[in-house]
This record gives sequence, structure tokens and C-alpha cells, in this order.
Amino acid sequence: MLSASEFTVGSIGQAMPLALVLPRHDHEETILIARCENGPAAFFLSERERFKWFESSGNEHWHGLIIPNVRIEVDESSIFDPSRMDERPGTVIRSRDRLVVKAKGLRAFSMLESLILEDSLTPTSQEHAGFLRWQVVIGTGVEKRVLSSVSADNPK
Repeated sequence: MLSASEFTVGSIGQAMPLALVLPRHDHEETILIARCENGPAAFFLSERERFKWFESSGNEHWHGLIIPNVRIEVDESSIFDPSRMDERPGTVIRSRDRLVVKAKGLRAFSMLESLILEDSLTPTSQEHAGFLRWQVVIGTGVEKRVLSSVSADNPK
């Protein structure tokens, strides 16, 4: 459950990173707002465009319930070494001071790109770690709620 102060309703162009946009009907999608080089980026979590992305600044075509200030939690049991296994869409990678998600552009034959979920984290060594499963949450402790669970285990 969400309290009224934890969400707004609007277009993804109004949503800032890290916000989760939930659909209100069948023609809307579950979208996580991440960040690319040029600003906010819409990353699809729902099945129709799963793990694809596009720049979302000023976009008035996609709408939904906007939940700002979400957090990302990784499933430590799904860890992998990105230097030994191909990164695939939907995986989350922790390296240096960033947590990124791997995504494909909406256009056919798009390259796999990294969208920033979090930066300014405590820097790691030169090592990095990938995760196949992760979730989007709000709140902490007994107030924590899982809003979306993501698995890149079975790529399409």
C-alpha cells in the first residue's frame, strides 16, 4: 500500500531518476526512470518492451502513477562476474561508484547500453559484480515495500 504523499500521477517527462512509474490501465507500462548521458531515461520493466529504454525528458506520451525516490536492492544469490559471463539486458552491474542497469534501445539492432541507477556510491576497487535478480523498493525496515521484482535469468 502507498500513502497519498508517496506518489503523484503524471507523465514520465515529469519523473526524475529514481522513480517508478506504474500503469493505470492495459496500455501503460511499468517504467523505471534511470539516467543516461543526456538526462532521465525510461527503462521498461513490463513485458511488452522489457529491458528497453529511451530518453524521457519532456515526454508527454507515457503516463502513470509516479513513485519518486525508490531504491534498488540486488539479490546477492544471483551474483555473477561480468568479465566471465556476457552482460544481458536487465542485469544490474556494480562497479566503481555506480550501479547501472543494462538496456537495449527501442530501435531494432540497438547496442546494449548502461543506464545509471545510482552514482556517488562508495568507490570499489577495479573489480565489479553483476546481478541477475533485483527489486525496486520504497521505505526501510518494517516500512519497506517491494514495488517490482526483476529477473534477467531467462532472456527472451
